[in-house]
Amino acid sequence: MDNPNIQKQISQIMQPKELSDAEKLDSLYTLIPADSCDINNLNQATREQLKQLRDGTAVTQAMQQLRRRQAFKTTAGNDRE
Repeated sequence: MDNPNIQKQISQIMQPKELSDAEKLDSLYTLIPADSCDINNLNQATREQLKQLRDGTAVTQAMQQLRRRQAFKTTAGNDRE
């Protein structure tokens, strides 16, 4: 199950039009704890580690969405020239 708290934080970062995509990416990076990838074996991971992994995955998906949007804008801009 997705963490509604992380989804809310992601939405709050993604929605404002006044933030640039770079600023949104920076804000998204802060949502991923530094130790979230310190899982050696998923079968032995704690609930907290699995939650961090799911949250990190949700943040990564939002980052990919921003990068796709940036790539599309770049490509669309090049097509106009």
